[in-house]
Amino acid sequence: MPDGHNSGGPGVEAILAPFRGIEPSLVLVIEDADGRRVAGTSSDDVPVTVIAREIAAGPLAGGRVVAWGSALDTPLAHATVASMAVALGIAHTVRAAGIADVADARRIEQELALGRELQRNFVGLVGPEIPGYDLACHYEQAYEVGGDFFDVFRLVRRGRPLSVVVADVTGKGIAAALLMAFARPLIHAAIDNTTGPADALERTNRVLRERRASLFITALCGALTLSTGRLRLANAGHEPPLLVRRDGSPIVPIEGSAPGPLLGAFTSLHLVETVATLDPGDAVVLYTDGVTDARSATGERFDDARLLTAIDEARGGSAAEIVESITGAVARFQGGMLAADDVTLVVIGRRAPRIRRRAI
Repeated sequence: MPDGHNSGGPGVEAILAPFRGIEPSLVLVIEDADGRRVAGTSSDDVPVTVIAREIAAGPLAGGRVVAWGSALDTPLAHATVASMAVALGIAHTVRAAGIADVADARRIEQELALGRELQRNFVGLVGPEIPGYDLACHYEQAYEVGGDFFDVFRLVRRGRPLSVVVADVTGKGIAAALLMAFARPLIHAAIDNTTGPADALERTNRVLRERRASLFITALCGALTLSTGRLRLANAGHEPPLLVRRDGSPIVPIEGSAPGPLLGAFTSLHLVETVATLDPGDAVVLYTDGVTDARSATGERFDDARLLTAIDEARGGSAAEIVESITGAVARFQGGMLAADDVTLVVIGRRAPRIRRRAI
């Protein structure tokens, strides 16, 4: 079935464009309230088995975002459809805001509230249960909708390594949230279809450059081989991950993980991967700058030193205890001040083997 007239306005193609970089494992189509195709990543007929989300506002209100493909039953597919439906509504209400009356303002408020609810559902994903490892995550938006995101998932390849991404859009509010909604499934798809973290970020960068977004993204991407604890990392402008050794040695950034260029800023990133090994009892902490840039009532930064202290106080504990130590320290430091930026934390610990005592 051919595409119908683009009755959704000029924002539809801009919202859909980044998703054209996703592999055919996830096909996306936007329909109007009469079921006519407005745009899509494929011209194929819509099959019977799909997932769909209604568009709540704008010229396409009553229409839907539809997806199908081999990735249909994954959390990523559901998150993508939900985020696109909200993005279409938010984009319309933002364009209308310049001449907004009370009804327009209420629609914007409703869309932002829905966007926040959806982000809490699909950004704040709980990591998978992995024998021998301990995972904990935290995500808190500074505004109604945020620009941080993370993903922790098993790859479908030999050994089923664990992939982890922590990223931050260089902006705040609606614009950052929309770019986050685009970039998260793009990075996920790139990781699934490339040889490693650096290749995945390079591929994502090419798509973002084609879109010519006005905002950029910092991203840290890693692949963990579970049997050995070998962690491959690539860093596109992000805070380096912190390595917490069981032996009590100083907590330091992983060697060679200094940030490279941001996603979307340059034609090619030329990223170099680095490798670290998590021994039993070790942990790695990934975070966004919303942690270290948190401010007290006097305007002082939380900074790196306080972060290291908070991690050290929970050293030897579970991943959740490390996260709780950091978030608790940040909250006490802010003293009731509103957060100026989104806060994201991912902690991965490799469990130490239990020592079995022989019966006497």
